[in-house]
Amino acid sequence: MSFKTVSAILRGRWLIEPTYAKTQLPLVLEMIKGSTGMTSADVYKNRLEHQPKIFLPTKQNIASTKTDVYSVSPYTSTDRLPYNSIAMIDVLGPVLKYGDYCSYGTVEYTDLINRLASSERVKGILINIDSPGGQADGTGMFAEAIRNVSKIKPVLGVVQDGIAASAAMWIGAATQELYVTRATDQVGSIGAYTTLYDFTQYFEDNGVKIHEIYAPQSTDKNKDYKDALKGDYTLIETDLKFLVEDFKKDVSKSRGGRLKTNVEDPFTGKMYLAKDAIKVGLIDGIKPISGVIQRIEELINLRN
Repeated sequence: MSFKTVSAILRGRWLIEPTYAKTQLPLVLEMIKGSTGMTSADVYKNRLEHQPKIFLPTKQNIASTKTDVYSVSPYTSTDRLPYNSIAMIDVLGPVLKYGDYCSYGTVEYTDLINRLASSERVKGILINIDSPGGQADGTGMFAEAIRNVSKIKPVLGVVQDGIAASAAMWIGAATQELYVTRATDQVGSIGAYTTLYDFTQYFEDNGVKIHEIYAPQSTDKNKDYKDALKGDYTLIETDLKFLVEDFKKDVSKSRGGRLKTNVEDPFTGKMYLAKDAIKVGLIDGIKPISGVIQRIEELINLRN
């Protein structure tokens, strides 16, 4: 876990399934304390090992499809993709704006899908999702890019025996059509929250007393944080409300008339199993991965 990730955790607004987030708290606390066992030499070595490299596209063996499917990453050479192929982007694990040692960020994914949109070698794109969600920052940007690229060539989403929660739901909803492969797959959690860490007691226990001194003009600087430390969450809740309204508006724009809010309000933060997700219009159906690829082929033929 990099400094950028820890920084995002401490300051960010989150679109993430809370059960997953809570399981990661022990690791976050260890990082904050600096007791992960990594020396400065280890960190430097890790950085060298995870420097961006140019990768070749990896062919996927998917039966009963006519078109070859290739896994691509932000550092895949799109010039090495065969003509008339389908590119598959994996969005797996927590969503972050900037990449970490072992993951890519929405900034990198946005650049990748824009490059695929302009590639003559790619005729369709599949977003393969299995994610509990993550950081709010950068998610809307990636979703908007997906919608824009869908106007150029088919972009479908799929959840393969996993979940698309919160930020991942925002991303999946932006695809032209979104499918799951199993009845036990889950989508949803359209909502937001933030975490506030109060280190006052921790620092005092370690002999550190912090004095925060503000300019006399800066009466509103960090007011939301200072109020929250006193137990007043009004300003932070107002900020989260604005974020969720933007989230809801974007999902509604992406899913359009397929959303069935008359059946149930899908914007309360609830997770849905596949059958119920179809009823409220969050997904378009249950298909095996080969069926999703065949659907992309159909859409390609319709456009042609």
